[in-house]
Amino acid sequence: MTSPDNAALSTLLRVFQVDALGDGQPDVGVNQLAAMAITLANLARPGSGIVTPEGRLLQIGTNLLTTGPMVTGAIIDEVVSPTRRCQDNLLSQLSRLLKENQAEDARHPERRWRLQSELKPSAGETALFGLFQEGSEMGPMIGTHANEWRKVVSTAPSMGFADLVELPRAFIAAPSLKLLEKQLTGAHLGQALVAIGLNHVTDAAKFGDLCPSLMDGLIPAGPSGECVSGRLLVTDGRGLLREIATTANDKSAWLTRLLWLVEGKAGLELPLLSEDRELVRLDKPNTRFEHAVQLGFADRFNNHDTEPQLSQYGFVKYQPRWVAFLTDMEQSLPGITMVARRLLASLVFGLRRLVEAEDIPKGLRYSIGGVEALARLLVQRMANHRATLLYSADEARRLKDKRKILTKLTNGRLNTRSIYRPLHIGADLCKELLDEMEAAKLVERNGSNWERIEGKTLPSGSVGHLQLEV
Repeated sequence: MTSPDNAALSTLLRVFQVDALGDGQPDVGVNQLAAMAITLANLARPGSGIVTPEGRLLQIGTNLLTTGPMVTGAIIDEVVSPTRRCQDNLLSQLSRLLKENQAEDARHPERRWRLQSELKPSAGETALFGLFQEGSEMGPMIGTHANEWRKVVSTAPSMGFADLVELPRAFIAAPSLKLLEKQLTGAHLGQALVAIGLNHVTDAAKFGDLCPSLMDGLIPAGPSGECVSGRLLVTDGRGLLREIATTANDKSAWLTRLLWLVEGKAGLELPLLSEDRELVRLDKPNTRFEHAVQLGFADRFNNHDTEPQLSQYGFVKYQPRWVAFLTDMEQSLPGITMVARRLLASLVFGLRRLVEAEDIPKGLRYSIGGVEALARLLVQRMANHRATLLYSADEARRLKDKRKILTKLTNGRLNTRSIYRPLHIGADLCKELLDEMEAAKLVERNGSNWERIEGKTLPSGSVGHLQLEV
């Protein structure tokens, strides 16, 4: 990271008080700030994003995984819980109103009040009605049948109270696959933020068939078979990702499609926070986030204004530069261009929502360059953590094979071929492992045969952690 990048990032982290967010742990604060911004982007109404001066819409939304007890604990307390409270309050309010409406229906002779029964139809509803009402074969007064059908497929129907009761979930907590599949049928506007907790190593494989299609928006779970998409927030408070990597299979590969927020240095030193005493800082960031989530839900469910939230920014140089950076990172982090293509726009969008949740302190300033530096830092930390896991996974497999060899030699001397063939270990790898075990005085060579040294065993436990620089 260059000196200007460091300075811009240092200012950004100081403005958003990452030292306070992380209780004095900068890596925790950085990850919590990123999770806050991305969550606000993930909660926004579908179609929201950043509009460039050229009129291009940069879409937002990033799938996240948090790993490690400190980072995950902070994000559950300060990000997931405020979001869950808003969703729970909405569900409770809808349930209460539904019961009161049913009770009013049972009154005789007349109701004291009525819910709004007729909504202004959307352009698509009006067009579809016109296409199928009697006499429509003559064609519309203005335009063509094709133009009317275009309106039908480009807009959703207006949502009333009954629709909202059926589709109330902008946030879904998914403790199990069965509950997730059940709740997806109620995803509001066909998209929801989905929180999944990894509590066992096998949990990753359990969600392996559903989550890739959910991230792609290809789950036909809506009331009429409409496709539903999910923005994932996966929490790994027990640090199971390391163990999952050692037993990786196709069912857990979906975790590589998430941006990992990892604790510790991850091979990268965070820049020192700016010491500019005149720098205006954002007050009460945790409280602001809770208010920002409430406003996000309000914008999302406001059926009187169904337009997506759009922010105007000059992104002429930033997005192409961001994609070029991700392309360069592909060698050390395969697939990162797909994973993090929307990350920069999501951070910019979410941080702005965080700032605007309450009165903006006079003189508050930070740059998109600082946000870009933060996005780079997150990706580089993920790359380093992945390299660490790959190293540990390989070492774990080698350790497992060594144990198998020692067990095989318990029965007496064997030549190399008699060791690797029944154990299904490659010949070259077996020779390499035997040489390492000989150097460690676990086995000894006797002519063309190998034998185990009595009383010698391999160390138990997991393989040590090794930091690898990108």
